[in-house]
Amino acid sequence: MLKHTRLLTAAVSLGALTALSACGSGGESEESANWRAATSVEDGGGMDALIEAAQAEGTLNTMGLYPDWANYGGLLDAFSEKYGIEVENDTSTGASQDLINAVKNRQGQDTSLDYLDTGESFAVAAAEEGLLAEYVPETAGDIPENMKSSDGTWYNHLGGTVGIGCDAAAIGECPESFEDLLDPQYRGKVALPGDPTTGESGFMIVFAAALANGGSLDDIQPGIDYFAELSDSGNLVPTEAVAGTVETGETPIVLNWDYLLLQWGDDVADAGVEFETVIPSDGTVSSYYAASINDDAPHPAVARLWQEFVFSDEGQNLLLEGYVQPGRLDSMVEAGTVDEDALSALPEEAVEQTAPQPTQEQRESQQAVLAENWAKAVG
Repeated sequence: MLKHTRLLTAAVSLGALTALSACGSGGESEESANWRAATSVEDGGGMDALIEAAQAEGTLNTMGLYPDWANYGGLLDAFSEKYGIEVENDTSTGASQDLINAVKNRQGQDTSLDYLDTGESFAVAAAEEGLLAEYVPETAGDIPENMKSSDGTWYNHLGGTVGIGCDAAAIGECPESFEDLLDPQYRGKVALPGDPTTGESGFMIVFAAALANGGSLDDIQPGIDYFAELSDSGNLVPTEAVAGTVETGETPIVLNWDYLLLQWGDDVADAGVEFETVIPSDGTVSSYYAASINDDAPHPAVARLWQEFVFSDEGQNLLLEGYVQPGRLDSMVEAGTVDEDALSALPEEAVEQTAPQPTQEQRESQQAVLAENWAKAVG
């Protein structure tokens, strides 16, 4: 999935810098080693002990947590301010495979990652390679079984639904379904965020089109056929859509994740663009990103404290402010701890109707179908 790239300036306390200096002057401390082996807060000695050990380590190393994506800027700032911990967030890339490569290439190094934010399939593969630590956050029981690993190595923390974004000021009547997009009035106006054979967003959009045209999560071919028709009609343009192409009018109609479209709406509002987002009425899919801890994390206590923060009510509500659906959303709604204002900003259809999510097996089998047939069908 494409993420925007803006640098984050994290809050740094004097105490955190002092702790960082002390941490880097020798080998792993006894407390860090204790938390590296801990599989829960209770296992490591309690939350107070975790906070103390994390503050002694002083730094959280992350990659690809772009500040204007899913409100990661707000989440990182809140964590840093709350615990006095420095955040080193490498925003040179956000691709899941790049994060996995960084973990592999930086084994035993202080610059390695503590935390990974990847597509679920990448988390599954990383766990199978033994790259992820087993750690169960205190609120893990609130996460649905199909949104977390059975061995405690990864948990879905945020996700969304394929939607349609439309510049309402430029388009007389905005489309509300995949079928609508075939209308001749949208000639030269519909765009994708990238090549479906190489990107998660495009791949899931083709899945959504398949469901809207008689296919299934086990049969993506109708989605490929649909886009062949959309391309042949002249409605689909080759331009890869970003907020900038919406603002300039190059791509007034875009298929993408609802939370990215909603954020784009905020980004282009100052330019007078009325960018609206709806969930296709005839079919869509959802997908989630997985949060995990590097088994070789240079700051094992900080990594675990961060994981606890991400899945706390505070952390999940901060993500919700970024238009994503947090992994614990249903339980927070039931418990009355959800930020109602942030929840009301999401498309009603996305919240009330849970869209299907492909399994790992379905992803692998249908990715092969897509790779074989997309270029021949769409060109």
